[in-house]
Amino acid sequence: MNAVSANVAKEYLYWAVVEHVRGWLGEDGAFRQAIEQKEGKLDGVTLRRIAVVYNVNRGIRAKDPQGDKHADRLAALLNASRPWPSDLVARAEKCLKVATEAKTLGHTSGLLASGVTKFSWFAQPEGWTVYDRFVSRAMETKSQETGQRMIEFYQKLQNNGFPELAEKIQMALDEANIMDLHSTRVLDKLMMLRGADVSETAWADNFRGACRGFLNILPHEWRQAVENLASHVVRRVDVVHFLRVA
Repeated sequence: MNAVSANVAKEYLYWAVVEHVRGWLGEDGAFRQAIEQKEGKLDGVTLRRIAVVYNVNRGIRAKDPQGDKHADRLAALLNASRPWPSDLVARAEKCLKVATEAKTLGHTSGLLASGVTKFSWFAQPEGWTVYDRFVSRAMETKSQETGQRMIEFYQKLQNNGFPELAEKIQMALDEANIMDLHSTRVLDKLMMLRGADVSETAWADNFRGACRGFLNILPHEWRQAVENLASHVVRRVDVVHFLRVA
């Protein structure tokens, strides 16, 4: 993968912030609020809603006339995993363990590795990010087996300074103080855009287009606030080193 220039890195970061705001106002904020109201615990209803929005629903066994036992039990497995480790690789290993157990118990139709990292983020977003094919490409993971590739991804994040970079972005977001936003999700969007630009440019173009459309429908003052926020983060934080994968 070609190295990322400073200008391209800034562009990625700008749209990552805008997309995080769009997603937070659209669905993510409501998911987090539902979990916070239950003292940080997931329930089957919220888990199923997240699964639908994040395109991992087909991996969870369907509801039956008696209820949604598979979503309920997957939520219980995730809740039992608390507290989540602060170390990226240790947390990835715990997510992989949950995904493996859910598959063994018949709650999922396969290894729902990506899905479990998403549910884990909503349960505890600090210091964590989600795993999928785009972010994996951004970090140039090489392993062929799903579990190994997932662990490799988080190891590369650790090596590239993800925790420290997340702290810097969080400081910049907090300085603006326009809403409860998460630096870890900004980095997720950044990696998604970078990974998509490598091999699925149409998806990346749609990503940018959705961000522009979101800005266009905002009232003037709101749009200005979001644009100022994104520009502020870009001025304060350099992500070039993070995207130059070793």
